[in-house]
Amino acid sequence: MRAGAGQDRQADRLPGLESRLFDIPEAKFIEVVRLLERVRDHPDVCQTFTAIRPRLVQVRPDRRPTLKRVLCMPFEDVLESVSGVDVPPGRIERRVIDPVWRLVTQRGDAALIDQLDRQVQETAPGNLNALRNIGRRLWPMAAQAVREGIRPAEQGRPTSWHMLHIDEEMRRQMLDVAAFLEIGLTAESLKDALAPKPLSVLGDRHVRAIEQAAQAVARQSAGLVHHLLLVAASRMANPADLLTVLNDLDLGKARRERPMIFAQLSGLVVTSLEERSARLDGSGFGAGPDRAAVAIAPEEAVAIAERLVAGVDTTSAVMDVLADPAYRERLGGVKAAVRAMVTGAVLDTAPGGILVAVPAPSENGRPIPVDENAQEAAEDHARALRRCERLADALGLHEPLKEAMESMESGLLARARALLAQYPKAVGEPGDTETAEIALFYALRLLELVAGPARADQFRTAIMAATGELAEEG
Repeated sequence: MRAGAGQDRQADRLPGLESRLFDIPEAKFIEVVRLLERVRDHPDVCQTFTAIRPRLVQVRPDRRPTLKRVLCMPFEDVLESVSGVDVPPGRIERRVIDPVWRLVTQRGDAALIDQLDRQVQETAPGNLNALRNIGRRLWPMAAQAVREGIRPAEQGRPTSWHMLHIDEEMRRQMLDVAAFLEIGLTAESLKDALAPKPLSVLGDRHVRAIEQAAQAVARQSAGLVHHLLLVAASRMANPADLLTVLNDLDLGKARRERPMIFAQLSGLVVTSLEERSARLDGSGFGAGPDRAAVAIAPEEAVAIAERLVAGVDTTSAVMDVLADPAYRERLGGVKAAVRAMVTGAVLDTAPGGILVAVPAPSENGRPIPVDENAQEAAEDHARALRRCERLADALGLHEPLKEAMESMESGLLARARALLAQYPKAVGEPGDTETAEIALFYALRLLELVAGPARADQFRTAIMAATGELAEEG
């Protein structure tokens, strides 16, 4: 056997491991992740980590720290999401990380990098203070290395930029990364003050923390305050909330730059909303050149819509001071995309998502057991349909929603009445009787979720009369 043949066979199996890692129990998944991290530099292992990143985000195991991961800490909140529609303002694409790291290792202090790398390897997962102490020395050096690696390209000389095959957009984002690295310690402190993420309500203490951090950064450089505010915005459930308090913040030495900072941040918030809405369509989100669209569950679609509409409404109120019709038009486009997504994922799919859970009467008269999974999904869909009532004004969905609700109510009543009519045939067979009654009460549950308790009470009375419960109560 040739040397390395065993490793080749193991590598051949790695791509097939990706799908299985989504199904194994959480404890086993974490154990496998630990093993894979030991050989993380293998190309197939890198591919596997990319494929399973959605579950990594969900499980969030304490990952083995690496110096590369420490490098990313100051700007990790503004990194683009791997899936879903959340796009932080001023996002950094993940493709930027490797070129940045190469510049750091090529142009940085090699002895310091080796020393810090050894310290990271000795650091336990989750020891945030130790990692930040390492970052204290890494980030300024890394920022300088990135800027020096890109500066010659700005002068037209074919050096690091061209050799790394960096396009203009990537170069701009790498300069942003350098700015985040320069304010690394302040950004990390602010993240602690704005925890946990996502921050649903921007309170007074949060505003004070942002103001103090901005003043500290302004003493370094007024031009870096913008990047600090991007870190703050990225930790909020509704980044536009930061715009509502921005004009009241004392930015210290950057106070003269406030109008420019406000305009920049406002534009990025609008762009973020546009990019988030651009990932929506009637059937899925997260589509890209390398992956197919992932279907949006109805309740998730409504939650996404609520966040985007809140962002649009907050931004619209703030944008009135700019009196720029272009922003209003762009925000209108976001709402149109959200409306299309809700229509496609919640309203149009309601018949197949809700009615299908109520079993049709069988030809032989024996009741059909309820599919528990279909019933659970149908109840979630029904709740999503009712939550759309809160969005109807903002998205102009009154008529489509009314039609969908009426259609579901009449459809559920028709199916439930058909089950009720077949019920007498099930009486006498204990197993059949129980199956038929469960189907009736599950249908009642869906009717109550869609049409409300008052409408459902009429059918509840009919069920109780048919099953003899009214007589027993009397």
